[in-house]
Amino acid sequence: MSHEAVARRYGRAIFEIGKETGTLSSLVREIQDASAMYEASEELRAVLDNPLIPEAPREELLRELSARAGFSEMTQNTLRLLARRRRLATLPAIARQLALLVDRDQNVARAVVTSAGPLSDGYLDRLRAELEKATGRRISITHKQDPSLIAGVVTQIEDQVIDGSLRTRLSSFRDNLLRT
Repeated sequence: MSHEAVARRYGRAIFEIGKETGTLSSLVREIQDASAMYEASEELRAVLDNPLIPEAPREELLRELSARAGFSEMTQNTLRLLARRRRLATLPAIARQLALLVDRDQNVARAVVTSAGPLSDGYLDRLRAELEKATGRRISITHKQDPSLIAGVVTQIEDQVIDGSLRTRLSSFRDNLLRT
């Protein structure tokens, strides 16, 4: 089974448990923190994913890391379950799936706005308002800069891209000139 299929299954289960117990926001944050720890340390991954290391030392390591990070019992149990089932490698995908489910539940869409240079807060607020009006959802904007755009803005919301960059316009203009 693929990492994404496993992530959807576990992400949905964690989401439902968090909703039922009223601990969804803290559970999501802790799973994301655990995922970040797992991704950041090659040594940690090597120990936790090694089938030659017995289960007891792996679980003890997870307990110690969880205690240091202040994870709830629910998160600790989730991590131990993933370790027992040899699914810890899917933890980053589970964290992403969980964030996606929370966004859907709260009617939030995440937009990545890329521009050639810095954008003012006023511009980003106006853009957010327009995107919210167009999508009917609350918009959370992440701004990135890419000088190769020359000017303009490229906005991506999930799988939809709105490209208003000068680079794309110039490329389109060049293609039209070459065709004629």
